[in-house]
Amino acid sequence: MSAAQTSRLRSSLLVLAALLIAAGASSWALLRSLPPFEAGDLEVLRSFPPSSLQQLAAQRDVLKGYAAESPAAVAAGFCAAYLLMQSFAIPGTIFLSLLAGGLWGVWRGSALVAVVSTLGSCSCYCMSWAVGQPLAHALWPDRLDRYAAEVAARRRELLNYIIFLRVTPILPNTFINVASPIVGVPLAPFALGTLLGCLPNNFFAVNAGSHLSGLRSLSDLYSTKLVGLGVTVGVAALMPIYLQRRAARNGKQTNGKQA
Repeated sequence: MSAAQTSRLRSSLLVLAALLIAAGASSWALLRSLPPFEAGDLEVLRSFPPSSLQQLAAQRDVLKGYAAESPAAVAAGFCAAYLLMQSFAIPGTIFLSLLAGGLWGVWRGSALVAVVSTLGSCSCYCMSWAVGQPLAHALWPDRLDRYAAEVAARRRELLNYIIFLRVTPILPNTFINVASPIVGVPLAPFALGTLLGCLPNNFFAVNAGSHLSGLRSLSDLYSTKLVGLGVTVGVAALMPIYLQRRAARNGKQTNGKQA
């Protein structure tokens, strides 16, 4: 890495660190402005992200009791935490999705998680567009080049491609969030593809969170029916790409015969 590249990387890291500190301070100020928790309840919440499903169930119970008195405060704190973690790729959003199911049920919880996870991904996208290129090239030089080639080859079907990537585990979500603006994926197909493509996985987690007592481990999130739903969505996202390419090949063959 040249001196100029090192300097750009250092500047990028400093800006990202400043943004993280500012976002964390804002979230902390919001949480401090909410009605106070009981001392014992606060100790339960301090163990987030939990190390077990039992801890998660205890946190859900605390927040349920708190939400009975201050529903808007719980929703605001949840959204702030999810946005912060998703924006800066902080592990643990799966536990927030589980909590959403326990707090708001399957449908309202899924809707809330869909919105905040998409907004958090878009926030990560925008930060990467502004200052993330040096860091992305330092972390994933080869993978970034391959992703750029895939995006260029699918320029006319980017929405379906992003949906497919979100549904399948081919690329990590953090990489998609950071790399997409750098390789030229516009924000609109990125946002819509993220919203639609993440729906199955978000639904899996929220649905499981609505009956935490029935879970033995996180692997129980993925029942056969729900995994089948995810595969179906992935195949459906690829079908327009396949049909368009097939039509293009048939058109070329027809033109060749006529010539």
